[in-house]
Amino acid sequence: FDCGIMVSASHNPYYDNGIKCFNHNGEKMEEELLLEVEKYMDGLTDLDLVTGDHIGEYFEWEDGLEIYMSWLKECVPVDLSGMKILCDLANGSATSTAVETLDSLGATVDAISNSPNGININNKCGSTHPEGLQRMMREGDYDIGLAFDGDADRLIMVDSDGKLCDGDYILYICSRYMKSINHLNKNMVVTTVMANLGLYKALDANKIDYIQTAVGDKYVFEEMQKNDYWVGGEQSGHIIFLEHEVTGDGLMTALKILEIMKATGKSLKELSEGLFIYPQLLKNVTVKDKNACLESKELQEVVDAVANDLGNEGRILVRPSG
Repeated sequence: FDCGIMVSASHNPYYDNGIKCFNHNGEKMEEELLLEVEKYMDGLTDLDLVTGDHIGEYFEWEDGLEIYMSWLKECVPVDLSGMKILCDLANGSATSTAVETLDSLGATVDAISNSPNGININNKCGSTHPEGLQRMMREGDYDIGLAFDGDADRLIMVDSDGKLCDGDYILYICSRYMKSINHLNKNMVVTTVMANLGLYKALDANKIDYIQTAVGDKYVFEEMQKNDYWVGGEQSGHIIFLEHEVTGDGLMTALKILEIMKATGKSLKELSEGLFIYPQLLKNVTVKDKNACLESKELQEVVDAVANDLGNEGRILVRPSG
């Protein structure tokens, strides 16, 4: 195909539905082209329409889901027999694939928020609202809880005690395991600047190298692609495994974690040992001009003073919102 277009609420309510555009390689479309698309949608530019045999073809690809699920199981051919899994599908994309895929691999699977009606996507459920999943994990007898967001490209996990394990946990668990089987290419993990300080200290303790990018999975992917790094992602649960994929995929991430649990015989809680997540506060500040604000000498002096006070036991990050 020349391109792909996905209707996506991502992790947002249905009224914030948008579109996500992919190029012929399955990668998120280049920023320059997306800006041109936005200009056209806003009526700022015109395009000459093609006619006759120059008009392309449009597909609703009925076989696509089956091919996708088969591909997942080829990439991660893990036997999940004996595992009991609880999924929060966010009333979104994962309702079409997650239970069927995990069940076909032998797991016993229960699901909540798996009845999309067009307006309940991400509504008090999914990776941004995992409280219901956490409660059921504490009350039930499950090995792991999996919370997807609406378009299922991110994953947040919950252990048997109901504790949340976000993307920092996933990067820690996967990189340690990949290193242990000599499969962590160049001994490198790609994170964004929003990763928790505790992740970096844990990676240091395991002699695993890391590099930071700007916030956004596309920046993580660009760094990975440029240098052939095999695992990277965001605290929000966007994780990319470059040997298999060019964008985040929550179900792929789930299979990777389940594969590690089966291979090691360890629980999610046991795999998380050695990672201490530092308390983290995120505060939004409204300004008139975010770029001018960042260049402010007075602001930089305050940031430097706080950084000096924190030393190696904390950090401060001031950045413009996307």
